[in-house]
Amino acid sequence: MGLVTAAIPFFLLAVLIELALDRWRGWGLYRLNDAIGSLGAGILSRILGLVRVGILMLLYIPLYQWLEPTYQNLGIHWSLENPWHLIVAVIAYDFCYYWKHRISHEINIFWAEHLVHHQSEDYNLTTALRQSSDLVPLGWVFYLPLLLIGMPPEVLITAGAIDLIYQFWVHTQKFPKVRWMEWILVTPSNHRVHHAQNKVYVDRNYGGVLIVWDRLFGTYQEELEDEPCIYGVRKPLNTFDPLAANLQHFKRMWLDALYTKSWKEKLTLWFRATGYRPADAEAAMPVPSSDLEDFHRFDPQISRGQRWYALTQHVIFSGATLALLGSASDLSYGVLSVLVLMLVIGLVVNGRILDGELRSRHWELARLALLAAALPVLPAAIWLPVIGYCLASGFVWWVLVFGSKDATVSHVRD
Repeated sequence: MGLVTAAIPFFLLAVLIELALDRWRGWGLYRLNDAIGSLGAGILSRILGLVRVGILMLLYIPLYQWLEPTYQNLGIHWSLENPWHLIVAVIAYDFCYYWKHRISHEINIFWAEHLVHHQSEDYNLTTALRQSSDLVPLGWVFYLPLLLIGMPPEVLITAGAIDLIYQFWVHTQKFPKVRWMEWILVTPSNHRVHHAQNKVYVDRNYGGVLIVWDRLFGTYQEELEDEPCIYGVRKPLNTFDPLAANLQHFKRMWLDALYTKSWKEKLTLWFRATGYRPADAEAAMPVPSSDLEDFHRFDPQISRGQRWYALTQHVIFSGATLALLGSASDLSYGVLSVLVLMLVIGLVVNGRILDGELRSRHWELARLALLAAALPVLPAAIWLPVIGYCLASGFVWWVLVFGSKDATVSHVRD
């Protein structure tokens, strides 16, 4: 089990503690729909990682093995048991992460992958778990330079996990600014700036663990007392569907490439500056930006019963994900793929329920029927609980949306 997977229960415990404090103190940091949307994106990222090959390791390991005699001749030796080696590895990894993160904000196709992490219009610990699913993996290229210092794959993986785990705690609004920390480390204050869409804050503070890279390369911005952060992206997502979240910018670029008449634009728009669109496509398909002077978060209102249903389903999906992550090595690829597909469909439909999407009434019943139909290819040990789950969920959902006069949906934003 990797460090990140092992840390997931602690992440969830920290979320529950922050949520309890939020309700007790009345901070207003959490909305059910946004939190589930962020956590759903995190689940999607983890489960899709079970059924695809990691390109970085696919390339890095053979290249390292090819260069290993050279490292030995030069006396380069890394050890995870040496804490100084691990510190140097994290610093080197974080330097590469800075440039990966910066480019992800500056070039269209890289932004399409990274955008998911910024779509939440709230800022709390669930935002940290809102990760891209790397549907078009590109970030691996930024870590290949670590071969120049002979970093072994296992050290690279460990340093990357430490870098990612560190970034969890900075996604909170209730940790104050600590002056000395702001000069050295990524903190909640300077990372709040990174997630804000205010003009003064956009494209700033890219470090993962160390903020010194931003100070060195001119991308640092302090959090200002007279400029409260407005979270989210300038082209709002307006859905809690995690798959749609991952496809948002790819879909826009694809439509632009299809529409524009210029072949040069069709081929180059992917690698232009973030937000670049061909003039003819933008004129025909305008996408309005958020009005920061009168900003309203996406917050469709659904019945109390449907909110509780969506929360219950999310808890079940979370438990199933933890079980799947723990037992994936014991399953065949075919069975694993079916289980992942069922979870993906569940996350998508649950997001659409939170959106107030009327078609989700029928989609949820269809999802449960599909899950029941998939039983013959699933392990026999889970047949009984899955049947019970499908029957109970189907009954409750039918009562909520077809048997209640309060099941109507209205879109209201706060």
